[in-house]
Amino acid sequence: MQHPTARRASVLASLIWLASLPALSVGPGAAQTSAHALRFHGPGVGPPGQQDRILLPVDDNQPGTGGNTPIDVGDGDFTIEWWMRGRLEDNQSTGLGGDVESFDYSWIDGNILLDRDVWCGTARAFGVSIRGGRVAFGTDTGDGGGDFSNTIEGSELVLDDTWHHVAVVRDASDGRKRIYVDGQLDFTSSPTSFEDLSYPDAGVPVTGNCGTGQLTPYGWYLVVAAEKHDAGPAYPSYAGYFDELRLWSTARSASQIAQTWDRLVEPSSPGLVGMYRLEEGSGVVVSDGSVAGSPDGDLRAGVAGNGEWVSAAVDPANTAPIVGLVDLIFADGFEAGDLAAWSASTP
Repeated sequence: MQHPTARRASVLASLIWLASLPALSVGPGAAQTSAHALRFHGPGVGPPGQQDRILLPVDDNQPGTGGNTPIDVGDGDFTIEWWMRGRLEDNQSTGLGGDVESFDYSWIDGNILLDRDVWCGTARAFGVSIRGGRVAFGTDTGDGGGDFSNTIEGSELVLDDTWHHVAVVRDASDGRKRIYVDGQLDFTSSPTSFEDLSYPDAGVPVTGNCGTGQLTPYGWYLVVAAEKHDAGPAYPSYAGYFDELRLWSTARSASQIAQTWDRLVEPSSPGLVGMYRLEEGSGVVVSDGSVAGSPDGDLRAGVAGNGEWVSAAVDPANTAPIVGLVDLIFADGFEAGDLAAWSASTP
């Protein structure tokens, strides 16, 4: 019979080996686990307007605290990640050539992929577009007066008709924004984004007048795959496939992103406030799969040519190549060195 100390040492050695692996897959292993995704066609403004997109409510726009939802990120750190597959010819906005930072709000001039803008009434706003085939991530000044508007554009081309994972990170502790593509750092900003960018708790009245409120009733949504206000052809929408949206209230580190970019994560992962896997396959509701209980999204319109569902059963290339669960004991910081220290300190 093996002595308990020897058995414990053997278990520890196995755990340390597991922690050293790039990622730990369980469940379906290497099998692709995304059965459905969405395809957007980028129609831009109407008529009839407000089509080919997802609307995710971040607040109820009523005065007082308590109306915000878990996906109202921006008061501090946040990370948003997703999978996308698109073509340059379908998204023809031009960029600045890549690896560039500008002190403006010019992200909004690209093919818009994530829009948390508010048209007047507050400068708590941010968004992501694809311009010149590269990811652009922009933040506004916030309402405190301490930040500049800032847009960063990465260098990696993501419109080559293959699936790419993208993550954007805002670290409020050092003011830096980061773009990751396929698990690798693409670009880092200077320290320019510290202010609260979450939707104002007091709400912003919809008055149609920039002097007294906001112009449209869409400021309190995070909109996927469209410019939320339908402001005009100068602000084109994203055209392409979209899958596996995750939102975090933390600034995911480079090592955490490298561990989980191509994997499912546990619904109870620390800091995970929204996990929209887009596995419904039909209808106009997209649901959160995290334990945070974030609200359903409103898909416009779940039909061919307009926010349409696609299936891996029809074509495996229709959905993101994401595979099994990763063991977040290791992915969230319990590394081999921690195990070794625990081994030395535990009788």
